[in-house]
Amino acid sequence: MPDVPSTQKKFQWKWVWISLLMYVVFYFFPLTLVPGGMLSGATVTKASAVFIGVWSFAGMIVISGVAGYISKGVTIKEPAAAAVGLVILSLVAVQIKFNSAIQITTQSILGLVIALAVVAGLSLAGAWFGEILQRVLQSKGPEPE
Repeated sequence: MPDVPSTQKKFQWKWVWISLLMYVVFYFFPLTLVPGGMLSGATVTKASAVFIGVWSFAGMIVISGVAGYISKGVTIKEPAAAAVGLVILSLVAVQIKFNSAIQITTQSILGLVIALAVVAGLSLAGAWFGEILQRVLQSKGPEPE
């Protein structure tokens, strides 16, 4: 495996913001706007319940994989940082939507830590897969005509 130039090994805040925007548009909004979602105002259907369940996990992997794939150099930690930011933004959105104060208990802190760990793990896995795919496709070079 060739060495990556040192400039590409640095944490790239640009990709945190790009990944966060991708998560908001392609992950958060779809999950909240489908019937039964927080912003939809409609009753959940069987199809939307399946979508919410599947996209809650698969979306994190897919979006971070796309971010890892389209970025120049190695971008694995950045989508994970953006995913953690998305959890925090989602928590704030829930508090605003339901006009409630955060109840700080041992159980709520444990739930937040578990959510952060799961989201970070899924996004790290997706970004890693995106980087592998990027490397494999780049090593093949352009297709001969």
